[in-house]
Amino acid sequence: MLLDFVIQLSKIVLLLFIIFGTFGNIFNLLIFTRPALLRSACTLYFIAASIDNLLALYTAVLLRLMTDAFAIDIGSISNPLCKVRVYVGYIALSLSPYCFILACFDRYCSSSTSVQLRSWSNRKTAKKCILGAIIASLVLYSHIPVGFKLEKLGPAIVCYPQSGVYNFFWRISYIVIYCFAPCICMAVLCLLTIFNIRRQSKQIQPTSMSTTTSTVMSTAVRLSRTHRRIDRNLVQMLFTQVLSQLLFILPFAIVSLAELFVDTTTQAFIVSKRFFTIPLFASYATSFYLYTMSSPVYRKEFLSIVSCVKQTYERGRTVASSLSMCNS
Repeated sequence: MLLDFVIQLSKIVLLLFIIFGTFGNIFNLLIFTRPALLRSACTLYFIAASIDNLLALYTAVLLRLMTDAFAIDIGSISNPLCKVRVYVGYIALSLSPYCFILACFDRYCSSSTSVQLRSWSNRKTAKKCILGAIIASLVLYSHIPVGFKLEKLGPAIVCYPQSGVYNFFWRISYIVIYCFAPCICMAVLCLLTIFNIRRQSKQIQPTSMSTTTSTVMSTAVRLSRTHRRIDRNLVQMLFTQVLSQLLFILPFAIVSLAELFVDTTTQAFIVSKRFFTIPLFASYATSFYLYTMSSPVYRKEFLSIVSCVKQTYERGRTVASSLSMCNS
């Protein structure tokens, strides 16, 4: 009874994730490519994560929905499809957390007092790091086409890791590479960034107090303050996203770790794993809504796009051309 309820809940929630996640990630791309935000290197990581979120929604979440709702598992059709589906799906799921690790590292570097570390925070480095993350994902999961194959589990034929040593290796590597390592890296880098920001504020405060007598602010100072405000908002958005990643991924990671030590055939375990898989997929669908709640700059850019689209659409243009004009 409880298992049936979780399966039905999963169908509804996954469908909502696909609908609202598609909308949200498309708006992420429109907003992060606007001139006000695009000048920051950190924005490139948000753009890459949004693209990967869309890929994950339609390779992992949609295929899970098809399996739960319609009993259609394309991975069980043949061994090649089994290997390709799992390989592409896990790469798509892993890239977004890696992008947020890199974004945390970028914010750590940009907030550092070290000139050498600050020089790492630039768009050229960001592009190289994103390419490096893609290559790393391809390499880290390169064992999947070898280790996965169709297995008969009871009456069903499923795409499953080969039993024995590889099954144990797969579960350990998955828990480490996808679950715990990204969470630990993001948490540590966020703490180091907070430490850098607090140290900078203590150093800047005396200087700012001695210069408050000036009543006329130059254009350069205004631009500098605007950039700092955008940077602060990017940090707020990033920290909100990291916190949500920890909340969404860690429960699933704990259940996956317990899978190595408990009987996985019990109904209690099956229900627990299915239930905690739902919030795992939430991290790929909720970023737009988290950014909207946490960042005034993001809200402002979003409302600007909505207002612009409304005005141009009322003049008889299509929605697509309106978005194109508003984002230029």
